[in-house]
Amino acid sequence: MPHRDNPLLGSLAAIDPPRHHVLRRLVSRAFTPRAIQTLLPWITDTVRAQLAEADGELDVIGRLGYPLPVRTITALLGIEPVRQPDFVRWTEAITSFAGSFTQDPARQAEFRTARTELAEYFREVFADRRTHPRDDVISVLLAAEPDGSRLTDDELLDFCTLLLINGHETTKTLLVNTVLCLSAHPDALARPRTDPGLVPGAIEEVLRFLPPIGGTDRFTTGPARIAGHAIDTGQRVIAMIVSANRDPRVFTEPDRFRPDRAPGEHLAFGHGVHFCLGAHLARHQVAIAVRALLNRMPGPWSVSRIDTARTPVGIDVLDLALATDPAVTE
Repeated sequence: MPHRDNPLLGSLAAIDPPRHHVLRRLVSRAFTPRAIQTLLPWITDTVRAQLAEADGELDVIGRLGYPLPVRTITALLGIEPVRQPDFVRWTEAITSFAGSFTQDPARQAEFRTARTELAEYFREVFADRRTHPRDDVISVLLAAEPDGSRLTDDELLDFCTLLLINGHETTKTLLVNTVLCLSAHPDALARPRTDPGLVPGAIEEVLRFLPPIGGTDRFTTGPARIAGHAIDTGQRVIAMIVSANRDPRVFTEPDRFRPDRAPGEHLAFGHGVHFCLGAHLARHQVAIAVRALLNRMPGPWSVSRIDTARTPVGIDVLDLALATDPAVTE
Protein backbone atom coordinates (compact mmCIF):
# COMPACT_ATOMS: atom_id res chain seq x y z
CA MET A 1 0.00 0.00 0.00
CA PRO A 2 1.50 3.37 -0.97
CA HIS A 3 2.56 5.58 1.90
CA ARG A 4 0.05 8.34 1.14
CA ASP A 5 -2.72 5.69 1.12
CA ASN A 6 -1.76 4.64 4.63
CA PRO A 7 -0.44 7.38 6.91
CA LEU A 8 0.88 4.82 9.36
CA LEU A 9 3.47 3.63 6.84
CA GLY A 10 5.27 6.96 7.01
CA SER A 11 5.05 7.33 10.76
CA LEU A 12 7.50 6.48 13.53
CA ALA A 13 5.82 3.10 13.91
CA ALA A 14 7.00 2.03 10.46
CA ILE A 15 10.37 3.77 10.03
CA ASP A 16 13.66 2.13 10.97
CA PRO A 17 16.91 3.68 12.23
CA PRO A 18 18.78 5.85 11.51
CA ARG A 19 15.95 8.15 10.33
CA HIS A 20 13.75 6.82 13.12
CA HIS A 21 16.21 8.06 15.76
CA VAL A 22 16.18 11.57 14.29
CA LEU A 23 12.38 11.75 14.09
CA ARG A 24 11.84 10.25 17.54
CA ARG A 25 14.29 12.69 19.09
CA LEU A 26 12.33 15.55 17.55
CA VAL A 27 8.80 14.44 18.46
CA SER A 28 9.71 13.15 21.92
CA ARG A 29 9.67 16.80 23.00
CA ALA A 30 5.88 16.50 23.06
CA PHE A 31 5.98 13.79 25.73
CA THR A 32 8.48 14.96 28.32
CA PRO A 33 7.46 14.39 31.97
CA ARG A 34 7.05 18.15 32.33
CA ALA A 35 4.73 18.37 29.32
CA ILE A 36 2.58 15.52 30.62
CA GLN A 37 2.47 16.85 34.18
CA THR A 38 1.21 20.17 32.84
CA LEU A 39 -1.77 18.37 31.27
CA LEU A 40 -2.83 16.36 34.34
CA PRO A 41 -4.92 19.06 36.10
CA TRP A 42 -6.65 19.79 32.80
CA ILE A 43 -7.36 16.07 32.26
CA THR A 44 -8.77 15.81 35.80
CA ASP A 45 -11.08 18.78 35.22
CA THR A 46 -12.23 17.31 31.89
CA VAL A 47 -13.11 13.97 33.50
CA ARG A 48 -15.01 15.67 36.33
CA ALA A 49 -16.98 17.80 33.90
CA GLN A 50 -17.91 14.80 31.76
CA LEU A 51 -19.05 12.75 34.76
CA ALA A 52 -20.90 15.67 36.35
CA GLU A 53 -23.29 15.64 33.40
CA ALA A 54 -23.85 11.89 33.63
CA ASP A 55 -26.96 10.58 35.34
CA GLY A 56 -27.70 6.95 36.20
CA GLU A 57 -26.42 4.54 33.58
CA LEU A 58 -23.06 5.71 32.21
CA ASP A 59 -22.24 5.67 28.50
CA VAL A 60 -18.55 4.85 28.97
CA ILE A 61 -17.48 5.49 25.39
CA GLY A 62 -19.71 8.48 24.68
CA ARG A 63 -19.05 10.16 28.02
CA LEU A 64 -15.34 9.39 28.47
CA GLY A 65 -13.89 6.98 25.92
CA TYR A 66 -14.10 9.32 22.95
CA PRO A 67 -14.16 12.83 24.49
CA LEU A 68 -11.25 12.44 26.92
CA PRO A 69 -8.49 11.33 24.51
CA VAL A 70 -9.54 13.60 21.67
CA ARG A 71 -9.71 16.64 23.95
CA THR A 72 -6.32 15.76 25.40
CA ILE A 73 -4.81 15.44 21.92
CA THR A 74 -6.33 18.67 20.66
CA ALA A 75 -5.08 20.45 23.79
CA LEU A 76 -1.61 18.98 23.24
CA LEU A 77 -1.56 20.09 19.60
CA GLY A 78 -3.15 23.47 20.27
CA ILE A 79 -6.22 22.74 18.13
CA GLU A 80 -9.42 24.69 18.77
CA PRO A 81 -12.11 22.64 20.63
CA VAL A 82 -14.70 23.39 17.94
CA ARG A 83 -12.89 20.94 15.62
CA GLN A 84 -13.11 18.00 18.05
CA PRO A 85 -16.07 16.36 16.24
CA ASP A 86 -14.01 16.39 13.04
CA PHE A 87 -11.15 14.66 14.85
CA VAL A 88 -13.50 11.91 16.03
CA ARG A 89 -14.85 11.41 12.50
CA TRP A 90 -11.39 11.38 10.91
CA THR A 91 -10.10 8.92 13.49
CA GLU A 92 -12.98 6.51 12.98
CA ALA A 93 -12.55 6.55 9.19
CA ILE A 94 -8.76 6.13 9.28
CA THR A 95 -8.68 3.39 11.92
CA SER A 96 -11.52 1.49 10.26
CA PHE A 97 -9.50 1.24 7.04
CA ALA A 98 -5.90 1.19 8.26
CA GLY A 99 -6.73 -1.44 10.88
CA SER A 100 -8.39 -3.74 8.37
CA PHE A 101 -6.65 -6.43 6.36
CA THR A 102 -9.24 -6.26 3.58
CA GLN A 103 -9.65 -3.65 0.85
CA ASP A 104 -13.29 -2.65 1.35
CA PRO A 105 -14.07 0.01 -1.32
CA ALA A 106 -16.51 1.86 0.95
CA ARG A 107 -14.01 2.02 3.80
CA GLN A 108 -11.29 3.06 1.37
CA ALA A 109 -13.41 5.94 0.07
CA GLU A 110 -14.16 7.13 3.62
CA PHE A 111 -10.49 6.81 4.47
CA ARG A 112 -9.36 8.88 1.48
CA THR A 113 -11.86 11.61 2.30
CA ALA A 114 -10.78 11.70 5.95
CA ARG A 115 -7.12 11.62 4.99
CA THR A 116 -7.55 14.54 2.57
CA GLU A 117 -9.54 16.64 5.04
CA LEU A 118 -7.09 15.90 7.84
CA ALA A 119 -4.08 16.80 5.69
CA GLU A 120 -5.66 20.03 4.46
CA TYR A 121 -6.56 21.06 8.00
CA PHE A 122 -3.12 20.34 9.46
CA ARG A 123 -1.27 22.06 6.61
CA GLU A 124 -3.31 25.20 7.33
CA VAL A 125 -2.34 24.89 11.01
CA PHE A 126 1.34 24.41 10.12
CA ALA A 127 1.31 27.55 7.98
CA ASP A 128 -0.36 29.53 10.75
CA ARG A 129 2.08 28.34 13.43
CA ARG A 130 5.08 29.29 11.30
CA THR A 131 3.98 32.92 11.28
CA HIS A 132 2.13 32.93 14.62
CA PRO A 133 3.78 30.35 16.93
CA ARG A 134 1.95 29.40 20.11
CA ASP A 135 2.68 27.46 23.26
CA ASP A 136 1.74 24.10 21.74
CA VAL A 137 3.39 20.95 20.41
CA ILE A 138 3.04 21.83 16.73
CA SER A 139 4.87 25.14 17.23
CA VAL A 140 7.62 23.39 19.19
CA LEU A 141 8.10 20.75 16.50
CA LEU A 142 8.13 23.29 13.68
CA ALA A 143 10.94 25.17 15.41
CA ALA A 144 12.98 22.13 16.49
CA GLU A 145 16.35 21.71 14.75
CA PRO A 146 18.58 19.38 16.79
CA ASP A 147 21.67 18.40 14.81
CA GLY A 148 20.43 20.59 11.99
CA SER A 149 17.42 18.32 11.39
CA ARG A 150 13.90 19.62 10.96
CA LEU A 151 10.62 17.83 10.35
CA THR A 152 9.17 18.18 6.86
CA ASP A 153 5.46 18.94 6.56
CA ASP A 154 4.83 15.32 5.52
CA GLU A 155 6.71 14.00 8.56
CA LEU A 156 4.87 16.36 10.89
CA LEU A 157 1.57 15.36 9.30
CA ASP A 158 2.43 11.70 9.82
CA PHE A 159 3.25 12.36 13.47
CA CYS A 160 0.00 14.26 14.08
CA THR A 161 -1.96 11.48 12.37
CA LEU A 162 -0.25 8.80 14.44
CA LEU A 163 -0.95 10.78 17.60
CA LEU A 164 -4.57 11.20 16.57
CA ILE A 165 -5.06 7.49 15.90
CA ASN A 166 -3.00 5.90 18.65
CA GLY A 167 -3.62 8.58 21.24
CA HIS A 168 -7.36 8.54 20.67
CA GLU A 169 -8.40 5.02 19.72
CA THR A 170 -6.04 3.05 21.95
CA THR A 171 -6.64 5.19 25.04
CA LYS A 172 -10.37 4.77 24.55
CA THR A 173 -9.95 1.01 24.27
CA LEU A 174 -7.71 0.83 27.34
CA LEU A 175 -10.36 2.64 29.38
CA VAL A 176 -13.12 0.37 28.04
CA ASN A 177 -11.08 -2.77 28.74
CA THR A 178 -10.32 -1.56 32.27
CA VAL A 179 -14.03 -1.06 32.96
CA LEU A 180 -14.80 -4.52 31.56
CA CYS A 181 -12.10 -6.24 33.61
CA LEU A 182 -13.01 -4.52 36.87
CA SER A 183 -16.73 -5.16 36.30
CA ALA A 184 -16.06 -8.85 35.80
CA HIS A 185 -13.84 -9.13 38.90
CA PRO A 186 -15.56 -7.64 42.00
CA ASP A 187 -12.54 -8.28 44.24
CA ALA A 188 -10.30 -6.37 41.85
CA LEU A 189 -12.84 -3.52 41.85
CA ALA A 190 -13.09 -3.38 45.65
CA ARG A 191 -9.39 -3.02 46.44
CA PRO A 192 -8.64 0.28 44.65
CA ARG A 193 -11.73 1.82 46.24
CA THR A 194 -9.99 1.68 49.62
CA ASP A 195 -6.53 2.30 48.21
CA PRO A 196 -6.50 4.47 45.03
CA GLY A 197 -2.77 3.84 44.82
CA LEU A 198 -3.63 0.39 43.46
CA VAL A 199 -5.22 1.82 40.32
CA PRO A 200 -1.97 1.96 38.26
CA GLY A 201 -1.28 -1.71 39.04
CA ALA A 202 -4.77 -2.67 37.91
CA ILE A 203 -4.27 -0.78 34.66
CA GLU A 204 -0.95 -2.57 34.05
CA GLU A 205 -2.71 -5.90 34.45
CA VAL A 206 -5.41 -4.80 32.00
CA LEU A 207 -2.67 -3.87 29.53
CA ARG A 208 -1.33 -7.41 29.85
CA PHE A 209 -4.60 -9.33 30.11
CA LEU A 210 -6.66 -7.42 27.54
CA PRO A 211 -4.36 -5.04 25.61
CA PRO A 212 -5.94 -2.20 23.60
CA ILE A 213 -4.23 -3.47 20.44
CA GLY A 214 -4.48 -7.23 20.00
CA GLY A 215 -1.86 -7.37 17.27
CA THR A 216 0.11 -5.26 14.86
CA ASP A 217 1.52 -5.80 11.39
CA ARG A 218 5.10 -5.30 10.29
CA PHE A 219 7.14 -5.87 7.14
CA THR A 220 10.34 -7.89 7.21
CA THR A 221 13.47 -5.95 6.25
CA GLY A 222 15.45 -9.12 5.60
CA PRO A 223 15.07 -12.91 5.49
CA ALA A 224 13.88 -14.32 8.82
CA ARG A 225 12.97 -17.62 10.42
CA ILE A 226 10.28 -17.70 13.09
CA ALA A 227 9.21 -20.92 14.81
CA GLY A 228 10.74 -22.91 11.97
CA HIS A 229 9.02 -20.93 9.22
CA ALA A 230 11.12 -19.13 6.60
CA ILE A 231 9.95 -15.60 5.84
CA ASP A 232 11.28 -13.65 2.85
CA THR A 233 12.20 -9.97 2.77
CA GLY A 234 9.25 -7.61 2.41
CA GLN A 235 6.65 -9.99 3.80
CA ARG A 236 3.82 -8.74 5.99
CA VAL A 237 3.71 -10.46 9.37
CA ILE A 238 1.25 -10.09 12.24
CA ALA A 239 2.63 -9.90 15.77
CA MET A 240 -0.10 -11.02 18.19
CA ILE A 241 0.44 -8.91 21.30
CA VAL A 242 -2.48 -10.52 23.10
CA SER A 243 -0.83 -13.94 22.76
CA ALA A 244 2.62 -12.74 23.82
CA ASN A 245 1.08 -11.14 26.91
CA ARG A 246 -0.18 -14.56 28.02
CA ASP A 247 3.04 -16.46 27.48
CA PRO A 248 3.24 -18.96 30.39
CA ARG A 249 7.04 -18.79 30.22
CA VAL A 250 6.83 -15.14 31.27
CA PHE A 251 3.64 -14.88 33.33
CA THR A 252 2.38 -17.17 36.09
CA GLU A 253 -1.29 -18.07 35.60
CA PRO A 254 -1.39 -16.00 32.40
CA ASP A 255 -5.13 -16.49 31.84
CA ARG A 256 -6.08 -15.07 35.24
CA PHE A 257 -6.73 -11.37 35.78
CA ARG A 258 -4.55 -10.50 38.77
CA PRO A 259 -4.11 -6.77 39.50
CA ASP A 260 -1.71 -7.63 42.33
CA ARG A 261 0.66 -9.28 39.86
CA ALA A 262 4.27 -8.12 40.05
CA PRO A 263 5.14 -5.84 37.11
CA GLY A 264 5.99 -7.93 34.07
CA GLU A 265 7.26 -7.34 30.58
CA HIS A 266 3.96 -7.04 28.73
CA LEU A 267 4.08 -5.75 25.16
CA ALA A 268 0.91 -3.63 25.10
CA PHE A 269 2.91 -0.51 24.21
CA GLY A 270 5.42 -2.26 21.97
CA HIS A 271 9.10 -2.85 22.58
CA GLY A 272 12.52 -1.41 21.80
CA VAL A 273 12.96 1.60 19.54
CA HIS A 274 9.26 1.54 18.63
CA PHE A 275 7.98 1.64 22.22
CA CYS A 276 4.95 3.94 22.31
CA LEU A 277 5.90 7.56 23.00
CA GLY A 278 2.48 8.29 24.50
CA ALA A 279 2.41 5.33 26.91
CA HIS A 280 2.69 7.43 30.06
CA LEU A 281 0.08 9.91 28.87
CA ALA A 282 -2.37 7.07 28.16
CA ARG A 283 -1.74 5.55 31.58
CA HIS A 284 -2.35 8.89 33.30
CA GLN A 285 -5.59 9.55 31.41
CA VAL A 286 -7.05 6.15 32.22
CA ALA A 287 -5.90 6.25 35.86
CA ILE A 288 -7.57 9.63 36.37
CA ALA A 289 -10.76 8.40 34.70
CA VAL A 290 -10.87 5.16 36.72
CA ARG A 291 -10.36 6.94 40.05
CA ALA A 292 -13.18 9.32 39.16
CA LEU A 293 -15.44 6.41 38.20
CA LEU A 294 -14.73 4.64 41.49
CA ASN A 295 -15.90 7.75 43.34
CA ARG A 296 -18.85 8.44 41.05
CA MET A 297 -20.13 4.84 41.03
CA PRO A 298 -19.50 3.47 44.55
CA GLY A 299 -21.50 0.26 44.25
CA PRO A 300 -20.81 -2.91 42.25
CA TRP A 301 -20.35 -2.30 38.54
CA SER A 302 -22.37 -4.16 35.93
CA VAL A 303 -22.35 -3.88 32.16
CA SER A 304 -25.90 -2.96 31.19
CA ARG A 305 -25.29 -2.60 27.46
CA ILE A 306 -22.51 -3.66 25.12
CA ASP A 307 -22.07 -3.84 21.36
CA THR A 308 -18.99 -5.39 19.78
CA ALA A 309 -17.50 -6.11 16.37
CA ARG A 310 -14.79 -8.54 15.36
CA THR A 311 -11.54 -7.19 13.98
CA PRO A 312 -8.64 -9.11 12.38
CA VAL A 313 -6.80 -9.15 15.71
CA GLY A 314 -9.55 -9.20 18.32
CA ILE A 315 -12.84 -7.58 19.28
CA ASP A 316 -13.69 -3.88 19.18
CA VAL A 317 -16.22 -2.55 21.70
CA LEU A 318 -18.49 -0.11 19.89
CA ASP A 319 -20.85 0.73 22.74
CA LEU A 320 -20.62 0.18 26.50
CA ALA A 321 -22.95 1.25 29.29
CA LEU A 322 -22.09 0.84 32.97
CA ALA A 323 -24.61 0.62 35.80
CA THR A 324 -24.21 0.48 39.56
CA ASP A 325 -26.35 0.20 42.67
CA PRO A 326 -24.98 2.77 45.14
CA ALA A 327 -27.07 1.22 47.92
CA VAL A 328 -25.04 -1.98 47.70
CA THR A 329 -21.59 -2.04 49.27
CA GLU A 330 -18.92 -4.45 48.18
